[in-house]
Amino acid sequence: MNLENKLKNLPTSPGVYLMKDAKHKVIYVGKAKNLKNRVKSYFQKSTDDRLYTEYLVRRVADIDFVLTETEKEALILENNLIKQFKPKFNINLRDDKTFISIKLEVNKKFPYPKVVRQIEDDGAMYFGPYASSRAVRETLRYINDTIPIRKCPDNVFKSRVKPCLYYQIHKCLGPCCDLMDEVTYQELIDQVVLILKGKQEDLIAILKQQMYEESRAMRYEKAAKIRDRIRAIEETVEKQRIHSMTFVDRDVFGYYMAGNEVYIEVMFIRSGNMEDVASYHFSTNHSTIEEVFRSFLNQFYSQTRFIPSEVIIPVESADARLLEEWLCERKGKKVEVIHPQRGDKVRLIEMAQKNAENAYLVSRVHEVDFARTLHSLKETLKLRQVPERIECFDISNIFGRQAVGSMVTFEYAKPNKSRYKRFKIKTVGQIDDYAMMYEVLTRRYKRAVEEGDLPNLIIVDGGKGQLGVALKVFEELAIGNVDLIALAKGRTESVITGEKIGEQVFLPHISEPIMLSPSSPELLFLDKVRDEAHRFAITYHRKLRDKEYYKSPLDEIPGIGAARKKALMKCFGSIEGVRNATIEQLIEISKLPPKQANDIFNYFHKTQVTTI
Repeated sequence: MNLENKLKNLPTSPGVYLMKDAKHKVIYVGKAKNLKNRVKSYFQKSTDDRLYTEYLVRRVADIDFVLTETEKEALILENNLIKQFKPKFNINLRDDKTFISIKLEVNKKFPYPKVVRQIEDDGAMYFGPYASSRAVRETLRYINDTIPIRKCPDNVFKSRVKPCLYYQIHKCLGPCCDLMDEVTYQELIDQVVLILKGKQEDLIAILKQQMYEESRAMRYEKAAKIRDRIRAIEETVEKQRIHSMTFVDRDVFGYYMAGNEVYIEVMFIRSGNMEDVASYHFSTNHSTIEEVFRSFLNQFYSQTRFIPSEVIIPVESADARLLEEWLCERKGKKVEVIHPQRGDKVRLIEMAQKNAENAYLVSRVHEVDFARTLHSLKETLKLRQVPERIECFDISNIFGRQAVGSMVTFEYAKPNKSRYKRFKIKTVGQIDDYAMMYEVLTRRYKRAVEEGDLPNLIIVDGGKGQLGVALKVFEELAIGNVDLIALAKGRTESVITGEKIGEQVFLPHISEPIMLSPSSPELLFLDKVRDEAHRFAITYHRKLRDKEYYKSPLDEIPGIGAARKKALMKCFGSIEGVRNATIEQLIEISKLPPKQANDIFNYFHKTQVTTI
């Protein structure tokens, strides 16, 4: 069915539409309460004043749609499809911030706060997610300094036979050695919960009552310790407090537009405390700011994160009521999405707006510095063009084993991790870094030449030898108008004097390397690119090496998959336990079929034949 017929036969129900280009690639995902009205509006003149519409429609060759029962279901599906297809014309929130939470296993004996990345339905209490590890570290440091709970992890806690240093300095009461009972420890955990919930005032009231009771009982030393704890909490509360009429949990959003770029700042306010901030930056794709925020908010809250009571935004959102309904359902409590016109909430937005503008100004300073460095690099190394896009290669192996190559990409002096590539060496079995580099470069640029996807500058890690390898690949693939350099690390020139030679930059057809000043921005930048390639290669190499080293003997037994292996390890505790088990035990304890039990037993008890 062609596009015209699809437009005529669109349903009027809620759903999601996927616009595709001539190559059948999804370029836009949208949701609608009425699919027919919404999609047809794109193709009718003067019905949509959004600037990006004409850019989008010009490229649409096909449209698919998915029906949903409600508009809320369409909203959720839209988010999922944007994540899946990453369409060119959508605001795609690629949130690389790792949100972490604090977990308190209140259903276990002597719990303590842990940092986790996943929230599970396991009966524990979770606090967060926090936008930065800094916020978590500060929170846990504050708790551990204020409340004398255990600090050691479970494996240490179980094996400890005498109290640690924290007990000696009165930062822990020694539950590991039965120096306190569970009831007393639970009182401390209740205090931790109050802090994590932001209810320090309630905690202060409880501690003051405890202090008075200890004082009346003439236990003045304990009373003094509680007094010091109260003072520490009061100082922190005073330091963190921002001016607010109420102490509800809020997320406050601000933005700053600069051409086709938008900077969004989020202030996370918890119980009147400014807990954290997060910044986001992306291209608007010619969208209006209202459309930007509609898409941004929907994607922002589709991720695992804490949902506040109030979401305060600087523009009207067409999905505000729908977003409220969805967030209320997820939180289990009332959530308001507010576009304030006056009062304290407007001042909070103004604060977020100023922070967003500052994020833009800071980025501009960095961009100017980066642009100056790239132009200077062109002049210093006599490059044919400004290296706006750089690809850098590195090889990693240990005695030829698990050899890998890596390619990192820097665009406008910033890493573009979506263009990073890894190569597992396939054709070289011995220690030969030159042959490995040849394979990697050939694999990369044979395809790049076909697709017209060449960078401005290629960097190989190594000296003249690696440069020669790259030049050979250039010649074989007829690559022209691409600059090439090799970056060699400094070395010691004289064992006696210890004189060192700095980094050396080798250029094609020039015998002597160029020596850049160790503190020059150009060399610091090249080092950054080369080090990133090295880090990326090492990470991949370690992954493959660990996979090889952690192979289990059970992997060699036919019919024993991952699930069986996991069950055996759970039943017998270790490979040694499996080795020592009888056939009857393998069948009875791990519920194995007799054939597999026999195979495992026979594998570990092969008859050893000695040849003389």
